[in-house]
Amino acid sequence: MVTPYTQSLLLYAYQASAHALTETLHKRGHPAIRPKHGAIFANIDEEGTRASLLAERAGMGKAAMGELIDDLERLGYVERAPDPKDRRAKLVTAGPKARQVMQIVHEFNDGIERRYRELLGEQAYQILRTALRTIAAKDDMQPRMR
Repeated sequence: MVTPYTQSLLLYAYQASAHALTETLHKRGHPAIRPKHGAIFANIDEEGTRASLLAERAGMGKAAMGELIDDLERLGYVERAPDPKDRRAKLVTAGPKARQVMQIVHEFNDGIERRYRELLGEQAYQILRTALRTIAAKDDMQPRMR
């Protein structure tokens, strides 16, 4: 039997979670939301965020982020508004539908955390979280909006 790479295990765990979250969002009234939209929902600030910062946080190009913003704006989830600090710039802001999605995501993630605790037990759960924080080595983590 071949032992899977740790990277593969992390990917499979993410894919299962993303699939379950997408199903939950669809059942709760947001059928147009796709996993790729998480790049915006996970990285937008309460007061809005410039597209370039959203792209940087998501680790993607500005053009690809622009397409996601266009998509969610067309669907009525986000809006572009003037940046009060720089009139030439635009902020991407979360509209009411985006806030509904983020609330569902928070509820879903709280449930996943409880499930992991139950599956692993508290000690193994804390070890897993510590290990993942070490591997991720990122200081600026989500959620950004509650």
